[in-house]
Amino acid sequence: MIGAFLYYRLMSISHYAFRALPFEDQLVAVYEQGRWLARRYEEEDWINLYYLDSFFVELYYDPEANHIHRTRTFTSQECLMDYAAYVSLQDLGV
Repeated sequence: MIGAFLYYRLMSISHYAFRALPFEDQLVAVYEQGRWLARRYEEEDWINLYYLDSFFVELYYDPEANHIHRTRTFTSQECLMDYAAYVSLQDLGV
């Protein structure tokens, strides 16, 4: 149900509001409001990192199934260590 996300389209979505959205609406929010930063690999998944104004979102993509199967959100810069070679926080203004 995409209706829940419509409220957030015109404004920045908060970390907690994002987490309360259904999975499908989280994906819409990431694609409409997120800024793609980097990709890393973990076992069979490709993990794409996005930035949404005040928090980060990882999309876990299984290339064999051609399916995004989960999201992970965080606000701590410590969680970016796996992406350190790809992301400049100064460029983001963080």
